[in-house]
Amino acid sequence: MVNKSNVEVGQVIRSNSHIDYVCEVYTDVDRKNSPGPKDYEFGQFVYATKRVAGEARVFVGVIYDTILVDPEQGRSGPSLAQPDKQEVFNPSYVEEKQVLTGIVLLGHAGVEDGNLVDISHTIPKQSLEIDDVFKKLSKKDFKGFHRFSGGVQLQYYQRVLDVAGGFAEDILSQILDRLKRSFGDEREALDVIQRNLEWETKMRGVER
Repeated sequence: MVNKSNVEVGQVIRSNSHIDYVCEVYTDVDRKNSPGPKDYEFGQFVYATKRVAGEARVFVGVIYDTILVDPEQGRSGPSLAQPDKQEVFNPSYVEEKQVLTGIVLLGHAGVEDGNLVDISHTIPKQSLEIDDVFKKLSKKDFKGFHRFSGGVQLQYYQRVLDVAGGFAEDILSQILDRLKRSFGDEREALDVIQRNLEWETKMRGVER
C-alpha cells in the first residue's frame, strides 16, 4: 500500500539524468524514525509521489549505488555515478556525515485507494524535483508493479543495464531472484532471462 506509514528513505538532492537520481538518506537529525540500513540497502525498491495534472502519480525506482560522505576527510570530492562515468556526480558538501544513494527510475503508476493502478514500465515524461521524498516500496506493491496480464513484466531491463553500469548484473539478478519467489509460475521464463543476463555479462567481459 502507498501510504504515510511507509518508511521515508530520503530526499532528492540532484540528478544525473532524467531517470538517474541521487538521494540523501535521512538521519536521526532529519527524522525521529530515521530509516535503518535495510531500508536503503543495495537493490531496495523505493518510490516517490508527486501530482501530475492534479492526480497523484508514483515514480518507482531501485537503489543501485551507495556512497558515504565524510566532510572531515577532505574536500577533494567523492563521486556517485555509473562506474565508468564517475565524474558525473560531485555532491555539495555539508557539515554532517551523509549516506547518498543512486536510484534509477523503473516506471510509474497511478494511485487509487492506496493501491497502484495504471502501471507502466516506461520512462515518465515528468521529472522529480529537488527535495522530493523517496519511500520504501512494500512487498505487495513490488509484486503489483511487476504483474502484467496474470504474468510478470520486466520492461525496464535494458534501462538498468544502461544506468547501473558495473552493478547492473547484480541488481538485475537480485530482482530476478525476488520475482521468482513472487511469481512461482513464471520461474522458467525468469530463469531464461537470468541465463541471458549472465551470458551478456560474460560477453561484455570478453569484448573488453
